[in-house]
Amino acid sequence: MSIKIWDILKGPVSRDECPDSNEWPDDAEYSMLCKAEDDEGLFDGDFYFEVYADAYEWKVYFESNIDPLIINYEANDA
Repeated sequence: MSIKIWDILKGPVSRDECPDSNEWPDDAEYSMLCKAEDDEGLFDGDFYFEVYADAYEWKVYFESNIDPLIINYEANDA
């Protein structure tokens, strides 16, 4: 299965900056709200990162690309 990330709507936001970060996965330190697409259609969803560099890499990608990032995953990973 795969998810296409079409754009970043907000972020990256650090755990310290977010009042609701207690709801984040334990290993997440940064979050970004993204426009994404899966088999069911488009949605706005939070994506979590352990390190800032990984989140920043997505941000830089969308500064010069209109093609989506494609994330492949196993159904039991979701």
